[in-house]
Amino acid sequence: MSTSPTADAAATDDRGEWKRERYRDGVFSHAVSTERERLKLLESVLDHHTRARFEGLGLREGHRVLEVGGGGGSVARWLAGRGARVTVTDLDTAFLDELADDGVRVLRHDVYTEDFPPGSFDFIHARYVVIHLPDPEKALARMAQWLAPGGVLVVEEPAFFPVKDSPHPAYRKVMRAFRENLESAVGTDTEWARALPVPFEGKGLTGIGHDARLQRITGGDDEALWWRLTLEQSRAAVVAAGLASDEDFEAAYAELTDPAFHDLSLAVFTAWGVKDGPV
Repeated sequence: MSTSPTADAAATDDRGEWKRERYRDGVFSHAVSTERERLKLLESVLDHHTRARFEGLGLREGHRVLEVGGGGGSVARWLAGRGARVTVTDLDTAFLDELADDGVRVLRHDVYTEDFPPGSFDFIHARYVVIHLPDPEKALARMAQWLAPGGVLVVEEPAFFPVKDSPHPAYRKVMRAFRENLESAVGTDTEWARALPVPFEGKGLTGIGHDARLQRITGGDDEALWWRLTLEQSRAAVVAAGLASDEDFEAAYAELTDPAFHDLSLAVFTAWGVKDGPV
């Protein structure tokens, strides 16, 4: 932790500098052998919420949809199956390229630095992406510009506050250590999502709405398995930084595999808004 104003300023400047390799090649890299499995587990606990939100907001056949940071591709695949005209992007498309066989346009694209023409999409969706960017509101503004009038921007992002005060000591310690490492290694703002839907204001959007939920976790369920893989990817860096020990990780993993373990995971905030202008 920084101990002087100069050190604090340096940390802030570094965190605010966009370095795509932090996400593409560092934590959550597609080159990690367990990354595809980790993404599938995440999809298993989030996709039904995402699908319900699209349906509630009026997704129809023929809609042009941009899926930003497509990850393992489950959302893009489902959208295509619903008859949408889908574009899916990521910094690394290794897990997405196969979607081209389903009629999905797959692009290696950086939402923070590369554009689409205004009016390109009827829906734009990002999930667990925006918090990793150095200026999340800038990313929202850019995406809003790509919407056609009447188009909908949907963002789903997690906040970490429920795990910081877990009553389970090993789980609490490694989650706090993981959060601190994520903030320094990627530049993630782990509590930005708590501000939603306020960041949607001033982006040319109307009909702004939001909801929030707490993800629950039970030892051995998909959420617990996802956390174990997620934590393990950062374990070496966390231990090297002195934030937690290997013994702490093993104790946390024991909790996460125990069926008697029950706790909270992340809080997930969803916000949406409609592009202003004549449809």
